Order: sequence, then structure tokens, then C-alpha cells
Amino acid sequence: MLERGREVGADVLAVTQEAYGGKTEEDEEEVEVGTPIPATMAVLGGCFLCCALVLAGLPPLSGFIAKFAMLDGILNPQGLGQGAAAVPPDGWALLAALILSGLATVLAMTRAGIRSLWAATDRAVPRVGVVEIAPILLLLGLCIGMTAGAGPVLRYMQATASALHTAPSYMGSVVPVDGTTEARP
Repeated sequence: MLERGREVGADVLAVTQEAYGGKTEEDEEEVEVGTPIPATMAVLGGCFLCCALVLAGLPPLSGFIAKFAMLDGILNPQGLGQGAAAVPPDGWALLAALILSGLATVLAMTRAGIRSLWAATDRAVPRVGVVEIAPILLLLGLCIGMTAGAGPVLRYMQATASALHTAPSYMGSVVPVDGTTEARP
């Protein structure tokens, strides 16, 4: 939807200029302060911001709850109330990777958002229909719903993980026990 308002190849040109020293901020014209944002760009910007929060695992959306559950599993591998266990070195490495990936996502998404949504450019505002924005808003609403009802979602994920860790029950559901070659439906 955002590409409708840009020229073909504008993204490649922007990356090339940034990497090889194209226009600098001093070369650009002074932008008028207080320029109104068109409603379409405001809606797209808000959706982009919410998606960035989910991807980065920042509060208040469901990505934070998922990242928090993973961090809790890494730091407390025995489970809540099961006593303290030492975190293995690969657990610390995974913990660092989760936190650094969130930071990298925030940086990348902020940069992309500023360049594509909030930077003052002389481009046409894309026309976005309700049919196009409705699925995005629905999915963001589901993310908010998963945040508000995180308990049942986390219980379901815990039950799924437990079922996958018990090999005989998982293998019995995938491989037939009676020796036939037909898979179960």
C-alpha cells in the first residue's frame, strides 16, 4: 500500500544514496513545521507502529508476552516454583540473542518507518480502501486480544510444548501403532 505513492526504484535509490553518500540533511530544503499528515498516512503509520511493537516484542502488545514467556523459560528452565536451576551458557546466549534481536528490530523498523511514512517527501498519498486496511486492523485487534487474554494462549502453548516433549504420544499420533503404512487422519 505504501509503494503506490512512490516512484519505481525509490527504495533502491534511497538505500544507495545513504550507503554511498548522496544528499545530506544540509542539502535538503527546509521543511515546513506543522505540516498536516493525511489521514491515510496516519492510519498506515499507526498500523506500522503497532506491527513494529509486535515484531520487536515490546509492550503492550502480544509480542512482549511471547518474548517474556521465552525469557522466563530460559531463566527458569525447571518451571515456576520448581526451585532454582543454573542457566546453561547456551541459555545465556539465547537470552542475549532475543534481546539484541528486539533492539535490532526496533532500529530497523524505526528507520524504515521514518523513511517511508514520516519523512517529508513530495509524493502522492496512496489511496487505501477499507477492504485493504480491514485485515490489518483485524490482525492487530487479534494481537491486542491475545495480550488481554494471554493466560489461555500461554496455557495452550505450554500444553503443545509438553505434548511435543513426550515422544511416545507424539509418535503415536504421527506413526501408526498397528504396523500399517497408512497415516492417521
